[in-house]
Amino acid sequence: MPADEVLRRRRDGTTVDLVLEPGGGSWPAAALLVLRTLAVLLAVGFAFLPVGMLLVAVAVIVGATFVGAVTVCAALWVSAALLLWPFVAAAELRSVRRVQFAPARNPTELRFVRGARAGAWAPISGLRRIQLRESVEEPYEGDPAPAVRTLDITVVTSTGGEGPHSAPKGTDVDALQRSLEDLLGPAGIPVLRRTERRVRPEPRRPSGGWVYGGSGSANSGGGFSGGG
Repeated sequence: MPADEVLRRRRDGTTVDLVLEPGGGSWPAAALLVLRTLAVLLAVGFAFLPVGMLLVAVAVIVGATFVGAVTVCAALWVSAALLLWPFVAAAELRSVRRVQFAPARNPTELRFVRGARAGAWAPISGLRRIQLRESVEEPYEGDPAPAVRTLDITVVTSTGGEGPHSAPKGTDVDALQRSLEDLLGPAGIPVLRRTERRVRPEPRRPSGGWVYGGSGSANSGGGFSGGG
């Protein structure tokens, strides 16, 4: 993915946005985020479907009706999701989606854009560094699959850190690093990059092999002779 999808200049040219997660910063986006959180919680309940089926079976054995047992389990499932929903949604709304730098050339200020709103502008001097951690999984010898690269971005300020956030798959790390250095270099803010490499583990092969085919008798091709 091109680096300008991660470090984007706004159309009006006023700011440059470091996009850590898509969306955020508006109430419609926040409403969609909250609804998506509920949908995810309900979907997670499917992971416990075997446990629910076991509870239904036990309830039927002890005398409950099948419909009644299913209704109770479904009600517990939905109730648990609704109870967790406010806490998970609040955490998502506090998550930083973008970091804005202004002005677009030689920025002197920055602010964090969260799920529902943008924070106050602050001097860029509060930004200590931006860390890029690249992980490369290289193919083993003879593996036809290409290398897999992932990138995590962490924004470190004087009051703590934001991240790590996963960059979109296929992000051009070299181009992103150069763009960040060009943007933040005049302010004396370093962009640190660490690359970790490992070889993809080779799949295990069975320790023993199957032997196909049968064994023939030494006399299988011989004829019989008769005497009189």
